[in-house]
Amino acid sequence: SVLEWIDSASMAVPWSSVLGLALLLALAGEACASIAGTRVLVLLQDASQESGYSQFLNGLTKAGFQLTIKGHKDSGLKLKEYDTWHYDHLAILAPKAESFGGSIDLAVILQFVDSGHNLLLAGGPSVSDNIRAIAAEVGVDMDERGTSVFDHFAFAHKTDGQPDHTLIVAKDIVSAPAIFSSAIKAPILFRGVGCAVSANSELITVALSAPWTSYSTDPRKPMLEPTELMVGSNIALVAAVQARNNARVLVTGSVDLFSDELAAAEVLSGPSKTTAGKSGNAEFVSALALWTLQDRGVLRAEGLRHRLLSAPEGSSSPYGYRVSDDVEFAVDIFEFKAGQKQPYKADDVQVEFVMLDPHVRLPLEHDGKGTFSVRFKVPDVYGVFKYVVNYKHQGYSYIELTQQVPVRPFKHDEYERFLGCAFPYYASALSTMLAFFSLGFFYLYHK
Repeated sequence: SVLEWIDSASMAVPWSSVLGLALLLALAGEACASIAGTRVLVLLQDASQESGYSQFLNGLTKAGFQLTIKGHKDSGLKLKEYDTWHYDHLAILAPKAESFGGSIDLAVILQFVDSGHNLLLAGGPSVSDNIRAIAAEVGVDMDERGTSVFDHFAFAHKTDGQPDHTLIVAKDIVSAPAIFSSAIKAPILFRGVGCAVSANSELITVALSAPWTSYSTDPRKPMLEPTELMVGSNIALVAAVQARNNARVLVTGSVDLFSDELAAAEVLSGPSKTTAGKSGNAEFVSALALWTLQDRGVLRAEGLRHRLLSAPEGSSSPYGYRVSDDVEFAVDIFEFKAGQKQPYKADDVQVEFVMLDPHVRLPLEHDGKGTFSVRFKVPDVYGVFKYVVNYKHQGYSYIELTQQVPVRPFKHDEYERFLGCAFPYYASALSTMLAFFSLGFFYLYHK
């Protein structure tokens, strides 16, 4: 029988092997999730609203994340205790939250991000000053409470066929393979408050912009002057922030973006009720959330090394170089997707050889297996140099590597005995000596 087979198998296989196999399977399961951790705290306006975001939350669970879902006023909320973080990621889907329960406040959330953890933040037309303050701390300014994004051309209709000019049909999605592995062709439905992002920001990517016919206003107040309105593509509907410490923050003015209602909606766009099929919200928010939780677009560099070309491959990096030495620099860069490590392939990674200013700046060539390398000649300048790799590509985590290496001049016994370029001077000296002896001989022995 099956029971007898199991019993005999258990007798034949040592329990140590079984435990080892179980541990291996557990580690394999962990590898399928983000390398930044899998513990996610999700704060809702009310814990009873969980069913309204079931598709989004279930998608995160299937991706390997462990969700803890609570209302934002829960008295037992704790992100940190005794310098230990209880969670790796925080998702706030409570746009009206004026404060949080437990020990969570603005300072704790900022400390959470500063320590390298990730944050997903959603607002809405009734967004609180507390949520706006969190967004402002990462460089995203949400419009004032009571405002909404309106559009009288690129809008959708409700299920009853009535037009809803606050339900925006957006299609301007950023082209960033690190965030969206494939293009999302279905329109995105957005209902909420607009955001403003500085055009000079190097850390923020506008993942979704409003159509050019959109504008943001409070319908209960007089319309602002056109020059004071947030209009068109200047309205950021979704902003993705990659902090300098590689923590990620996603800010959107629409909590409805994550709802089951908009994920399953059939899009009837514009005054003519043009059918655009099912919305792309589910795919869109899933890709953004996985990027925010560092399930994709994560780069890791390791094995920085350099050597003299005259030294054998695999030899340890030398303490320093001599001017004009031929050297090779190499580093291994890998990309993590769903916790899986794979070689990174790109043609825009470069290295600089710096002493105050870069004396050498060269692109690195990859071998398809994750190794990036380049060969060059050390400049004819001695001093303390640094290898610098400072790689910033949209959607990918940053790579900043430095390694110091001194460069010395030639020693007194390392110069060439004769220089080819000096032969005219050698000839001049020899001809002068020959002329002197010839003149002396002629003067002494001839009358």
